[in-house]
Amino acid sequence: MRQQSCNARHLLSHLLLVFVELSFDEDVVACSNYDIFLTRDCLAYSKVKPAVNQLETHPYFQRDSLVKFCQKHGISVTAHTPLGGGSRNTELFGSISCLDDPVLKSLAEKYKKSVAQIILRWDIQRNTMVIPMSSKIERMKEHFEVFDFEMADEDVELIKGINRNHRSDQPAKFGGIDLYA
Repeated sequence: MRQQSCNARHLLSHLLLVFVELSFDEDVVACSNYDIFLTRDCLAYSKVKPAVNQLETHPYFQRDSLVKFCQKHGISVTAHTPLGGGSRNTELFGSISCLDDPVLKSLAEKYKKSVAQIILRWDIQRNTMVIPMSSKIERMKEHFEVFDFEMADEDVELIKGINRNHRSDQPAKFGGIDLYA
């Protein structure tokens, strides 16, 4: 029953966004953290398709089915937490950082790039938009240096093999409230 009311809440929030779009002549409606079922419901019950679904996705939480579903239906995917949350999430939530992954480190060495650049390039090559976060200027600059190389298909496949279905933003750490329901 709880899941049903959460889905209704998500659908209601999407319909409110559509109302805003229709009332105020806005160009786009977006959603955030919608899984396949919620996205499918929006496509079925709403007259306005979301332009983008912003969701957590990174090498340890690839969500390939959801990414492909959105892309198949013309919904762009924006990866928030594309680097797996880095040190922030390992400190706050005890998450596992993909920045220390041996496969990613070997690819960084091969391409003479940082692990973060390998991850961002991987996201770009699978046609997802990325919004990496950093408070350090040098890292921000580094994040833009991902357009001067392309990874080979077999290297992209190597990254596919390290998926752990591990969410780095741990909702259980927020007082037991499932923020993604």
